[in-house]
Amino acid sequence: MAILITLLITGYLGLVSGEEKAAWRLSLHGIAAYALIVLFIWKSAIILDAYRRKNKWTRQRILFVLLLVMLLAIVAMGLLWTVNGPLYVAGFSLVSLHIYLAIPTMLLMAWHSWRHKFIFRVKGSLDRRLFLGAATTAVLGAAFWRTAQWGQDLLEWPGAKRRFTGSYQRGSFTGTFPVVSWIADDPQPIDNSAWRLAIDGAVEKPLSISYEALLALPSVTREVVLDCTGGWYTRQLWQGVPLHDLFAQAELIDTTVSITVESVTGYTRRFPLAESHSMLLAHHVAGQPLTHGHGAPLRLVIPHKRGLEWVKWITAIHANTTSALWQPPLPLP
Repeated sequence: MAILITLLITGYLGLVSGEEKAAWRLSLHGIAAYALIVLFIWKSAIILDAYRRKNKWTRQRILFVLLLVMLLAIVAMGLLWTVNGPLYVAGFSLVSLHIYLAIPTMLLMAWHSWRHKFIFRVKGSLDRRLFLGAATTAVLGAAFWRTAQWGQDLLEWPGAKRRFTGSYQRGSFTGTFPVVSWIADDPQPIDNSAWRLAIDGAVEKPLSISYEALLALPSVTREVVLDCTGGWYTRQLWQGVPLHDLFAQAELIDTTVSITVESVTGYTRRFPLAESHSMLLAHHVAGQPLTHGHGAPLRLVIPHKRGLEWVKWITAIHANTTSALWQPPLPLP
């Protein structure tokens, strides 16, 4: 359970951050994954012994077998993705399936641990042997993880070419890269002539900007990596208007501490105000206007954030006097 909690926390932190200085989180995720494999070997004898002694198939046993199968599937998907390169099943990447399967697995594991909490009352269950076993598992996990990294580099396996987030490169500098949305976030194409961008909330001068007026504003071009949680990344030249330029026109009030970027679909993400200085409201990519699938007429570009934060089809930006923490850890459908 401790290993799975470590995997859950580091997996989530790796999912929401694209900063290279935070790469240690995913390194720890990999170490914990190999430690889990070591633990499987250690625990297999206990599991087989229990099955030899008890032949009756109860509901608890069925759920335990399901838990075991799901754990093995999660580990297999992670290994295949990091070693063999990008693999897809029914349109879903193995890394996405790996994430989706982890949620019900954690629930089953919590149930399993609760059912077996009696073990802590058994004499000797929390002795020196348990500590040494846990320490050995962690050390072997780190050793296997490091060996796997060296082996991939030496043998030039596909997994050696992935980014530190585990993502593989797709269509860099071409403007041609996968079109994806968070869950079912997929509106009808937007009429640019009728579209307007609202800047409101904690501002002195609310703005309503047409597409033509937006294109007429001074723009900049930045090279930024879009790293999707689906397991791919792309490095593109994005052209657009720096968000802080629009805030200068709207005149933020002094108590503003966060901003909310809202899509025409109602999809929103909140950010601390300090992060707005690096944000670009992009209307072009690779020298061409954004297509509908990539968020036309306007999408958010923000360095070091994963793709789920890059709000597409932006229709409003709200200045807030409340913290950026007032939102779900991950976007809701």
